[in-house]
Amino acid sequence: MKNLGMFMFVVVSFALSIYVMFWGGLDASAEGTVVTLFSIPFAMGLVIISFFAIPKQSTFERYQKGFESIFYVLILVLTIIHVGLVFYLMNSGFPIMMLVPIGVGLVLIATANTLPRFQLETPPASSEYTKSTHNVWNKGLRPFSRPLIIGGLSMLVCAFLPQHLILIGFLTVLACTLLTAVYFGIRTS
Repeated sequence: MKNLGMFMFVVVSFALSIYVMFWGGLDASAEGTVVTLFSIPFAMGLVIISFFAIPKQSTFERYQKGFESIFYVLILVLTIIHVGLVFYLMNSGFPIMMLVPIGVGLVLIATANTLPRFQLETPPASSEYTKSTHNVWNKGLRPFSRPLIIGGLSMLVCAFLPQHLILIGFLTVLACTLLTAVYFGIRTS
């Protein structure tokens, strides 16, 4: 289902660019307009190609859903950025700065939800060092992920602050989120 969603986002982005270029009232001969309209949809196409080009091996089956989630959110964020740039090009007065906390917030939430799926298995014949390293990784994933979810949700709220406070709020929440996540990740190990 996520694969279909990724394709739909790419199709919608290309269709939006074509519509705006021909019927949206933009001057297509203006410098950089065509590149701005189509660079992100082409990048989205490359992301989908790279997703399907990742070798599908049986040893990585448990990571498949995690990779799908990561690529899906990446395509979603690129779509949001593309729609914001189109509004900006059309001189609609759209505050493009609000896309930064929305994009980063979605990425943090997706990362926090995906990280616990990447637990390391410890083979029975592994060394003590390998066992302890895998144990520390597995114990630190969930405490590291919780602040990322809270920080991602807080960043989504930062997008709706007054225009002059968006960047300050975003950077404050980002710093607090990363410091808290690292603290909880280290504390459990």
